[in-house]
Amino acid sequence: MIETLFFFLFAALAISSAIMVITMRNPVHSVVSLIVCFFQIACLFLLLRAPFLAGAQIFVYVGAIMIFFVFAVFLLDIKSSMAKQKFSKWASYGIPVSLLFLVELIMLALKGGFGNAADSSASAGQFLDMAKSTEALGTVLFTKYLLPFEIISVVLLVGFVGAVVLTVKAPKED
Repeated sequence: MIETLFFFLFAALAISSAIMVITMRNPVHSVVSLIVCFFQIACLFLLLRAPFLAGAQIFVYVGAIMIFFVFAVFLLDIKSSMAKQKFSKWASYGIPVSLLFLVELIMLALKGGFGNAADSSASAGQFLDMAKSTEALGTVLFTKYLLPFEIISVVLLVGFVGAVVLTVKAPKED
């Protein structure tokens, strides 16, 4: 009973902070909201009795990835007028795509397209068993999921290099 209450508390805080990430006008406040969201997800991992994943969530995402985001925000020095111009430029594409994605999620939920309940509970049990063993988790991560792991590393590196390139000012020619 108490776990259910904590689940709803952490889930509500995670959802509300995720909404604040995309609705905040100040990028620093948005990053802080994302940190709160990551902490709530770590709490949900603790409720699933997966302390390794909770610790990895805090160390990797809050400790490393969020520092990267903070550096990117400060390096880019985003002006609010530029952000408004870019938003209005891409809003005509983003809003229909977001609505389409929302409709697809609703259709999946109504048709039960998220998979068979027996299959999902079995896979959830296997996931929890694997998550409890750090060795098993490391083995799966660096064998079966090595390529996605490396691709994500390269994407983060490209993002960081892109942020640095965008902030470097060209030397003035006399």
